[in-house]
Amino acid sequence: MCQVLDYAEPGSGVPPGILLRRQPVTKGEQLFHVEQPFTAVYAVKSGSFKATVPDLNRNERVVGFYLPGDLIGAEGMANRYYTHSVRALETSRVCVLEIARLQESGRPLAAVQQALIEMLGQEVALNHRLTASLIRQNADQRLAAFILSLSLRASIRGLGGKQLNLSMSRSDMASYLGLARETISRGLTRFQKTGLIKLRKQSLTLLDEKGLRQVATCS
Repeated sequence: MCQVLDYAEPGSGVPPGILLRRQPVTKGEQLFHVEQPFTAVYAVKSGSFKATVPDLNRNERVVGFYLPGDLIGAEGMANRYYTHSVRALETSRVCVLEIARLQESGRPLAAVQQALIEMLGQEVALNHRLTASLIRQNADQRLAAFILSLSLRASIRGLGGKQLNLSMSRSDMASYLGLARETISRGLTRFQKTGLIKLRKQSLTLLDEKGLRQVATCS
């Protein structure tokens, strides 16, 4: 998507505010909040984000993570409002497509539409695959499936799937997977001790993909 929007760079002749490339988004900065009126979709160029919704007690529950190449906020095109809040996990960059003002750009829309369709198709396929993997009661299975999903997403985006950046906290991972924070920490430590992964601060190296897949499928 960012390549498609390159013609909106300074000097392109496209009026400011129609299509634009955002400056870095700082850690903790919010792109939009739940039920905010829909105005734009965001393509992650670098960095990462988390999506949250309030639970019955008004506490944040993590419902997803966005990595480079992912599209943020597309569901708002149907609902006319954002269904969750999105916040940067680290300093990041996003490309912004102002949907409401797209027609004003006077540029051909075919390339933009095709890019949106391709990205949405990829996201639907990945989400279905992850959802199927997470319908398990075993904590190790869920955690292994989550790591493999991050690896797959990185590989599809051409970023390599062996070296992963776990920018999300253990608490965020636990919220997303429906597990306790301590369970996540113990699981990662166990995976490292058995030679499946290597952890170094926020960096995770996938050492034994086949073995991790066996854990995920309980085979």
